[in-house]
Amino acid sequence: MDKGLEFFDAWAKTQKEFLETSLKTQESFRTHWLDSIKKSQESFFSTASTVDNPHAQEILKLFNAWIGTMISTSELFNEEVVKMQQSWGKTLENQIEQSKELTKVFSAYLQKAGTK
Repeated sequence: MDKGLEFFDAWAKTQKEFLETSLKTQESFRTHWLDSIKKSQESFFSTASTVDNPHAQEILKLFNAWIGTMISTSELFNEEVVKMQQSWGKTLENQIEQSKELTKVFSAYLQKAGTK
């Protein structure tokens, strides 16, 4: 029984670590991606504002509207993905606890059946 529980605990620990790493990676990716988009926006703004083009300001306004919408949408999407991953993590933790209890009960049952 102890070996089975040790194996189960090791498996559960690995699953939990994977989930935590996945969440951290998702958050890090989102942060870096949004920073790069904002830097691209700043670069485009500085380039467009120096160009002697009568349409440069209109292009800049359109670009800023587009990039702003893209950034907001990405932030909302990533927030929802993180929430979903957190929910999945809580579900996994509950499942692990229930499986652990089931393993204990089943092991106790097998031990009783083996002594008869």
